[in-house]
Amino acid sequence: MRLFVAVDLNEEIRENIFGLSKILGVRGVKTVERENLHITLKFLGEVHDSKKDRIISALDEIEFEKFRINFKGVGYFPNASRLRVIWVGVENGAKELETLANLVEDKMAELKFKKERRFVPHATIARVKRIDSSMRSRILKQLAEFKNEEFGEMEVGHFSLKKSTLTPFGPIYEDVKIFELK
Repeated sequence: MRLFVAVDLNEEIRENIFGLSKILGVRGVKTVERENLHITLKFLGEVHDSKKDRIISALDEIEFEKFRINFKGVGYFPNASRLRVIWVGVENGAKELETLANLVEDKMAELKFKKERRFVPHATIARVKRIDSSMRSRILKQLAEFKNEEFGEMEVGHFSLKKSTLTPFGPIYEDVKIFELK
């Protein structure tokens, strides 16, 4: 099964961010479905069923307090000339989110999952498949208008271990287990 650890966005934030899909909904750009918007703390990939219980046990050991985050601005990976992922950033609460992601990273490293590069707090809103340079310029210009846009604030009260089932119509995410914060 394909697994990842994530923080779900609340409905208000999802709605605010999903409005961007109108400008990103062009050929060659795949927007994330409204119900799938989240912050990935750790992507685990394909995991054998037998390892699921150990992952849950390790994540159960994480103790962390609830905190607030706000979403502000848009950005992209890896750079403007090679646009691949478009995201909404996290401003306040980014340090707490990074700390939580590092705790998840450490627990998963104990189970022999590969360590990731530095965590950048964000919610992916679109993936760029194939666009020409004029479309890339147009998208970058439109994204610049949202550089300082506020998308709202929410409390992070839990994180989840999620299963991702890939379909021709997009991924389907299911909670395997929800881990409450204190």
